[in-house]
Amino acid sequence: MKKHSKEHVIEVGEELFKSQGFHNTGTEDILKKSEYPRSSFYYHFKSKENFAVQVLEHYGDRSAKLYASVLKNNQLGNPMERLEKFGTMMHKMSSEKQFKSECLVQKFSVECAGLNDELRVASEIQLSKILAVIEDCMREGQNSNDIRKDIAPKQLAEFFHSLFYGGFILSRLRTNDKIMGANLTMMLDYIKN
Repeated sequence: MKKHSKEHVIEVGEELFKSQGFHNTGTEDILKKSEYPRSSFYYHFKSKENFAVQVLEHYGDRSAKLYASVLKNNQLGNPMERLEKFGTMMHKMSSEKQFKSECLVQKFSVECAGLNDELRVASEIQLSKILAVIEDCMREGQNSNDIRKDIAPKQLAEFFHSLFYGGFILSRLRTNDKIMGANLTMMLDYIKN
């Protein structure tokens, strides 16, 4: 990828926002690390907020593809098995990084949603992409009688996401990777038919 490409500066921005947060990352930090020309930055992005929205879109698209690569892959088993494989994969990745990795949507939601409506809306749009993939898996599981049918697939997807990422946060705070794993087990037990 060319150093002065729009894609390159977006990837650098994602790295900086993940490690430093939105408020602690200045436009100068982005320009310096990416070596992206200031005039090109403001031509393509107009503002730091607009840049952050585009970084979130890039991140959200990649995340939705990652989720779909497991949750929509019938070769990996039935919907319950795919949810378990996905959860196990994410737990392992998080544990290996000592829970220092960040979901950019989660990070922006916590840091910016109450202060910046543009970033709140952008975060919600990206979270909706991810939840849609989980919801499709839940619906498929309900149709195949693998997943309980008394709760709407959208609610089950939100439950999965909330319990899973809540476990991530507690695992980080308590430096105990068993919490995220226990949350995954509890969630799978709760949703199975």
